[in-house]
Amino acid sequence: MKLSFVVIFLIGISSCSRKSDAILFQEGKGLEEQKDFQQSAARYEEIVDRFAGKAYAESSLSRLAVIYNNELKDSRKAISAYQRYYTMFPSSKQAPTMLFLSGFLYNNELHNLDSARMVYESFLQKYPSHELAPSAKFELENLGKDPNQALETRTGSPAQSDSEQHKKESSQ
Repeated sequence: MKLSFVVIFLIGISSCSRKSDAILFQEGKGLEEQKDFQQSAARYEEIVDRFAGKAYAESSLSRLAVIYNNELKDSRKAISAYQRYYTMFPSSKQAPTMLFLSGFLYNNELHNLDSARMVYESFLQKYPSHELAPSAKFELENLGKDPNQALETRTGSPAQSDSEQHKKESSQ
């Protein structure tokens, strides 16, 4: 009995690994819709590993970054996905955004200022006229600052919380 189970299990595993990138991607999307983010990420990772350089690998890395960042709250894995995307697909329209977002997470989530600085400087060197260039400059100028300090620097006036603003408006 044990031997037949092992054989069936091995056949099942080998048939899974023979799935095309399109089938794996559809499975990943379905699992994502079911909010099974761990399994969805596993499908996307398999696509990236087995079908590097293909269209589904590009989409999978993009989905991986979103899942790791937004759903699983794993900034390190999100940064890795953003950087792999940038490395694997440097001529993609989304490559600059992926590079910027890795710097953003280094700065704002991991507070790794040296890595954030290197990413932002690289971004500005490669994409000085990109729509995110002003944001990269702002982030660089405010590395390590409290977000309220950064807003004061940008606006020239103290930042107010929503509740402070609401109190001010309701008293007028």
